[in-house]
Amino acid sequence: MPYKNDENSDEEFVIKYLKKNKNFFIKFPEIAKNLNFVLKDNSSSKIIDLEAYRYKKISQDNIGLQNQMTKILLAAKNHSSSQKRILRSSIRILKTKNFSKLIEVVLNDFKSLLECDIINCYSTNNELKNDNINIIDKKIALSYFKNKLGTNLNQNSKGILLFFPNKLKIIESYILLKIKYKSDFLIIAMGSKNKEKFSQDQKVDLIEYLIQIIENKIHNL
Repeated sequence: MPYKNDENSDEEFVIKYLKKNKNFFIKFPEIAKNLNFVLKDNSSSKIIDLEAYRYKKISQDNIGLQNQMTKILLAAKNHSSSQKRILRSSIRILKTKNFSKLIEVVLNDFKSLLECDIINCYSTNNELKNDNINIIDKKIALSYFKNKLGTNLNQNSKGILLFFPNKLKIIESYILLKIKYKSDFLIIAMGSKNKEKFSQDQKVDLIEYLIQIIENKIHNL
Protein backbone atom coordinates (compact mmCIF):
# COMPACT_ATOMS: atom_id res chain seq x y z
CA MET A 1 0.00 0.00 0.00
CA PRO A 2 1.62 3.31 -1.10
CA TYR A 3 2.40 5.84 1.59
CA LYS A 4 -0.03 8.70 1.67
CA ASN A 5 1.81 11.97 2.02
CA ASP A 6 -0.83 13.80 3.97
CA GLU A 7 0.57 17.09 5.26
CA ASN A 8 -2.30 17.50 7.69
CA SER A 9 -1.67 14.01 9.14
CA ASP A 10 2.00 14.83 9.66
CA GLU A 11 1.12 18.04 11.46
CA GLU A 12 -1.41 16.23 13.64
CA PHE A 13 1.19 13.60 14.52
CA VAL A 14 3.73 16.25 15.51
CA ILE A 15 1.14 18.14 17.54
CA LYS A 16 0.03 15.00 19.39
CA TYR A 17 3.63 14.00 20.08
CA LEU A 18 4.57 17.42 21.48
CA LYS A 19 1.46 17.46 23.66
CA LYS A 20 2.47 14.13 25.16
CA ASN A 21 6.10 15.22 25.53
CA LYS A 22 5.79 18.75 26.88
CA ASN A 23 9.44 18.94 27.94
CA PHE A 24 10.77 18.05 24.46
CA PHE A 25 12.30 21.46 23.72
CA ILE A 26 13.67 21.67 27.25
CA LYS A 27 15.53 18.39 26.77
CA PHE A 28 16.64 19.32 23.24
CA PRO A 29 17.10 23.12 23.17
CA GLU A 30 19.41 22.91 20.12
CA ILE A 31 16.44 21.79 18.00
CA ALA A 32 14.54 24.94 18.91
CA LYS A 33 17.55 27.00 17.79
CA ASN A 34 17.92 25.05 14.52
CA LEU A 35 14.26 25.66 13.78
CA ASN A 36 14.86 29.40 14.23
CA PHE A 37 12.17 29.74 16.88
CA VAL A 38 11.69 33.22 18.24
CA LEU A 39 12.97 32.85 21.74
CA LYS A 40 11.50 36.10 22.94
CA ASP A 41 9.35 38.82 21.44
CA ASN A 42 8.17 41.50 23.83
CA SER A 43 5.72 42.80 21.23
CA SER A 44 3.55 39.69 21.52
CA SER A 45 2.28 37.85 24.57
CA LYS A 46 1.71 34.74 22.45
CA ILE A 47 5.39 34.08 21.78
CA ILE A 48 6.89 31.75 24.42
CA ASP A 49 10.26 32.64 25.86
CA LEU A 50 11.70 29.12 25.64
CA GLU A 51 14.97 29.99 27.34
CA ALA A 52 13.15 31.60 30.26
CA TYR A 53 10.71 28.70 30.46
CA ARG A 54 13.56 26.19 30.41
CA TYR A 55 15.42 28.08 33.14
CA LYS A 56 12.27 28.34 35.23
CA LYS A 57 11.52 24.63 34.86
CA ILE A 58 15.05 23.61 35.85
CA SER A 59 14.99 26.02 38.79
CA GLN A 60 11.68 24.59 40.02
CA ASP A 61 13.04 21.04 39.73
CA ASN A 62 16.17 22.00 41.67
CA ILE A 63 14.13 23.67 44.40
CA GLY A 64 11.98 20.56 44.65
CA LEU A 65 15.05 18.35 45.03
CA GLN A 66 16.53 20.70 47.64
CA ASN A 67 13.29 20.60 49.66
CA GLN A 68 13.24 16.80 49.53
CA MET A 69 16.85 16.58 50.69
CA THR A 70 16.15 19.03 53.52
CA LYS A 71 13.23 16.91 54.71
CA ILE A 72 15.34 13.75 54.57
CA LEU A 73 18.19 15.36 56.53
CA LEU A 74 15.82 16.76 59.16
CA ALA A 75 14.10 13.40 59.53
CA ALA A 76 17.46 11.66 59.95
CA LYS A 77 18.55 14.23 62.54
CA ASN A 78 15.30 13.90 64.50
CA HIS A 79 15.48 10.11 64.31
CA SER A 80 19.03 10.13 65.64
CA SER A 81 18.02 12.43 68.50
CA SER A 82 15.05 10.18 69.31
CA GLN A 83 17.30 7.12 69.37
CA LYS A 84 19.57 8.75 71.94
CA ARG A 85 16.63 9.69 74.17
CA ILE A 86 15.17 6.19 73.88
CA LEU A 87 18.54 4.72 74.86
CA ARG A 88 18.76 6.94 77.95
CA SER A 89 15.22 5.96 78.94
CA SER A 90 16.04 2.28 78.43
CA ILE A 91 18.99 2.57 80.81
CA ARG A 92 16.86 4.30 83.48
CA ILE A 93 14.16 1.63 83.14
CA LEU A 94 16.65 -1.24 83.43
CA LYS A 95 18.14 0.32 86.57
CA THR A 96 14.85 0.40 88.50
CA LYS A 97 14.67 -1.91 91.53
CA ASN A 98 10.92 -2.32 92.02
CA PHE A 99 7.60 -2.05 90.19
CA SER A 100 6.52 1.28 91.73
CA LYS A 101 9.77 2.95 90.72
CA LEU A 102 9.47 1.44 87.25
CA ILE A 103 6.01 2.97 86.74
CA GLU A 104 7.28 6.34 87.99
CA VAL A 105 10.20 6.30 85.53
CA VAL A 106 8.00 5.13 82.63
CA LEU A 107 5.41 7.87 83.15
CA ASN A 108 8.00 10.61 83.55
CA ASP A 109 10.10 9.48 80.60
CA PHE A 110 7.22 8.91 78.21
CA LYS A 111 5.74 12.31 78.96
CA SER A 112 9.11 13.90 78.21
CA LEU A 113 9.90 11.73 75.18
CA LEU A 114 6.62 12.32 73.39
CA GLU A 115 6.11 15.85 74.77
CA CYS A 116 2.51 15.14 75.68
CA ASP A 117 0.32 17.24 77.98
CA ILE A 118 -1.51 14.47 79.86
CA ILE A 119 -0.36 10.93 80.69
CA ASN A 120 -2.44 8.29 82.49
CA CYS A 121 -1.71 4.68 83.37
CA TYR A 122 -4.29 1.88 83.59
CA SER A 123 -4.16 -1.77 84.56
CA THR A 124 -6.48 -4.68 83.77
CA ASN A 125 -5.41 -6.32 87.07
CA ASN A 126 -7.97 -5.46 89.75
CA GLU A 127 -5.60 -6.43 92.54
CA LEU A 128 -2.76 -4.15 91.49
CA LYS A 129 -2.37 -1.30 93.97
CA ASN A 130 -0.44 1.77 92.91
CA ASP A 131 -1.20 5.48 93.27
CA ASN A 132 -0.24 6.11 89.64
CA ILE A 133 -2.42 3.35 88.19
CA ASN A 134 -6.17 3.24 87.55
CA ILE A 135 -8.13 0.03 86.95
CA ILE A 136 -9.80 -0.63 83.60
CA ASP A 137 -11.86 -3.51 82.25
CA LYS A 138 -9.65 -5.90 80.30
CA LYS A 139 -12.09 -6.54 77.47
CA ILE A 140 -12.71 -2.84 76.94
CA ALA A 141 -9.01 -1.99 77.08
CA LEU A 142 -8.01 -4.68 74.57
CA SER A 143 -10.75 -3.60 72.17
CA TYR A 144 -8.52 -0.60 71.36
CA PHE A 145 -5.67 -2.84 70.22
CA LYS A 146 -6.43 -4.84 67.09
CA ASN A 147 -4.20 -7.51 65.51
CA LYS A 148 -2.02 -7.79 68.63
CA LEU A 149 -0.62 -4.29 68.11
CA GLY A 150 1.15 -2.63 71.02
CA THR A 151 0.13 0.90 70.04
CA ASN A 152 -3.05 2.68 69.05
CA LEU A 153 -3.11 5.90 67.03
CA ASN A 154 -6.55 5.69 65.41
CA GLN A 155 -7.84 8.79 67.29
CA ASN A 156 -11.20 7.26 68.19
CA SER A 157 -13.09 10.02 70.03
CA LYS A 158 -14.46 7.45 72.50
CA GLY A 159 -10.90 6.82 73.63
CA ILE A 160 -10.61 10.38 74.93
CA LEU A 161 -13.64 9.89 77.14
CA LEU A 162 -12.37 6.55 78.44
CA PHE A 163 -8.67 7.25 78.95
CA PHE A 164 -8.79 10.99 79.66
CA PRO A 165 -11.89 11.50 81.86
CA ASN A 166 -12.82 15.14 82.43
CA LYS A 167 -10.31 16.19 79.73
CA LEU A 168 -12.63 16.26 76.72
CA LYS A 169 -12.00 19.96 76.10
CA ILE A 170 -8.23 19.60 76.39
CA ILE A 171 -7.17 16.48 74.50
CA GLU A 172 -7.08 16.86 70.71
CA SER A 173 -4.96 13.80 69.83
CA TYR A 174 -3.56 10.82 71.71
CA ILE A 175 -1.60 7.57 71.63
CA LEU A 176 -2.19 4.38 73.63
CA LEU A 177 0.51 1.86 74.54
CA LYS A 178 -0.16 -1.69 75.66
CA ILE A 179 2.38 -3.31 78.00
CA LYS A 180 2.23 -6.97 79.01
CA TYR A 181 2.03 -7.42 82.80
CA LYS A 182 1.95 -11.11 83.79
CA SER A 183 -1.45 -12.32 82.52
CA ASP A 184 -2.78 -8.76 82.35
CA PHE A 185 -1.86 -5.48 80.71
CA LEU A 186 -0.84 -1.94 81.50
CA ILE A 187 -2.21 0.79 79.25
CA ILE A 188 -0.29 4.04 78.97
CA ALA A 189 -2.49 6.82 77.58
CA MET A 190 -0.78 10.01 76.41
CA GLY A 191 -2.77 13.00 75.20
CA SER A 192 -1.89 16.31 73.58
CA LYS A 193 -3.59 19.68 73.16
CA ASN A 194 -2.14 19.72 69.65
CA LYS A 195 -4.46 18.03 67.14
CA GLU A 196 -1.53 17.15 64.87
CA LYS A 197 0.73 15.78 67.61
CA PHE A 198 -0.43 12.17 67.19
CA SER A 199 -1.75 10.72 63.94
CA GLN A 200 -2.41 7.32 62.35
CA ASP A 201 0.55 7.52 59.96
CA GLN A 202 3.03 8.20 62.75
CA LYS A 203 5.95 5.77 63.04
CA VAL A 204 6.19 3.92 66.35
CA ASP A 205 9.21 1.62 65.89
CA LEU A 206 11.24 3.28 68.67
CA ILE A 207 8.25 3.33 71.02
CA GLU A 208 7.60 -0.37 70.38
CA TYR A 209 11.24 -1.06 71.19
CA LEU A 210 10.83 0.75 74.51
CA ILE A 211 7.68 -1.27 75.24
CA GLN A 212 9.73 -4.46 74.87
CA ILE A 213 12.33 -3.11 77.30
CA ILE A 214 9.61 -2.38 79.86
CA GLU A 215 8.02 -5.81 79.45
CA ASN A 216 11.37 -7.54 79.91
CA LYS A 217 12.05 -5.49 83.03
CA ILE A 218 8.63 -6.34 84.51
CA HIS A 219 9.25 -10.01 83.83
CA ASN A 220 12.57 -9.89 85.72
CA LEU A 221 11.36 -7.92 88.76
